[in-house]
Amino acid sequence: MFPYELAAATGVLIVFLYVVKNRRRGMLPPSPRRCRCWLQLRYGGGGILYLQLGRRRTLVVSTAAAATDLFRNHDLAFASRPRSMSAEKLMNVSFAPYGESWRRGKKVAVVHLLSPRRVESFAPVRAAEVARSSRGPAAARRLGRPWRADAGFQPEDLLPDVPARIVRWATGLDKKLDDIAEAWDKFLSKIVASHEEKRANGVGDEDEEDFLYVLLRLRREGADGLELTDDRIKATVKDMIVGATETSSQTLEWAMAEVVANPRVMTKLQDEIARVVATADQPTIAEAVLNKMEYLKAVFKEVLRLHAPAPLLVPHESTIPAVVQGYEIPAKTSLFVNVWAIGRDPAAWDAPEEFRPERFVGGSGGGPPVDFRGTDYQLIPFGAGRRICPGINFALPILEIALAGLLRHFDWELPAGMSPADLDMVEEPGLTTPRRVPLVLVPECRTLAQGQPALQ
Repeated sequence: MFPYELAAATGVLIVFLYVVKNRRRGMLPPSPRRCRCWLQLRYGGGGILYLQLGRRRTLVVSTAAAATDLFRNHDLAFASRPRSMSAEKLMNVSFAPYGESWRRGKKVAVVHLLSPRRVESFAPVRAAEVARSSRGPAAARRLGRPWRADAGFQPEDLLPDVPARIVRWATGLDKKLDDIAEAWDKFLSKIVASHEEKRANGVGDEDEEDFLYVLLRLRREGADGLELTDDRIKATVKDMIVGATETSSQTLEWAMAEVVANPRVMTKLQDEIARVVATADQPTIAEAVLNKMEYLKAVFKEVLRLHAPAPLLVPHESTIPAVVQGYEIPAKTSLFVNVWAIGRDPAAWDAPEEFRPERFVGGSGGGPPVDFRGTDYQLIPFGAGRRICPGINFALPILEIALAGLLRHFDWELPAGMSPADLDMVEEPGLTTPRRVPLVLVPECRTLAQGQPALQ
């Protein structure tokens, strides 16, 4: 009976968040007494909150001012990641600790996989996919969410007196991670073998390489002194897939939901698309014209402000002590950046709960336009500093051309009997922010200029 009793006790303890006041020397941020503090993250004193999660010290940043201080003055101190058993088993490159190995891996991603030249080379693929997906009226729906590895937090952190291996065994986490890792390995091993076979037969050239061909070529060339083993290659490809698919689909769904909920925005956006893409005989939108769609870009900034793909950024960890907003933060402290709260910070945004893309048009307020590439800390859905997501340039063209195509070829309405006020705009809780209620829309083909239907 011991395993079952232990499992039951473990299950109760894991859902119990043990928060205590810090008794160490030095001035630490406010520390709430109960687990319901998770509902009050953005109300912590000075925008930062200190939690003692079992044996793990944790700092939560939830205002633009606190994020500015953190990333501008202490980025290097918080550039590492907490040790994660799940990340190690699943070989999550993005969870790697700060150091030479991580720097070389990031260089491979930024220079060889996600560079502007490489992103531009995939333009025909993106255009073909958008055209294919737009060729039949279909209700928009939410994609299924794959199981995600933990965000750097371990069950055994809440149970310091129970051996970690027993906790993982009792909760079934070890087996679940092993099964997921094995499934990924089988899936990617087949793809790697197929690519190596095609390359051996002389199929494809450098201009037609996909991500995996690039990694295999870099291994042959010994680029950048990074040993690209099969495991490292598969881990890099897996990070690209996991990091891009769910977040992109959810962002596009939120964009459609906000546009439909705000008919004024839809009309203005469709007018801009029609003005920029003036010819009806062009079946798809060329990516080159996206830079002329200022309002489209403003819409996505506003969507990312209100519905960041991950409400809490992937956790950081301090390697040295730091003083943030006047508080002394010890080394080995985990950091969660609450971008959901920062995007709604009333000190940084006028009418923060209102969907208003115009705030990003033409430097609203007389200053330069706010960007999300890690320099304007009131808008950091991709993070900032050394650990900023390297896939920004890859994600944006996909989202922009998809939304532009959907709004160019179709008018979108809610099912009969529904009004914009009836839309449920609440996010489902979790590591990402899917809609609580899947979005269902009714499309109607539009007629473009010259009297030709949008799609045949």
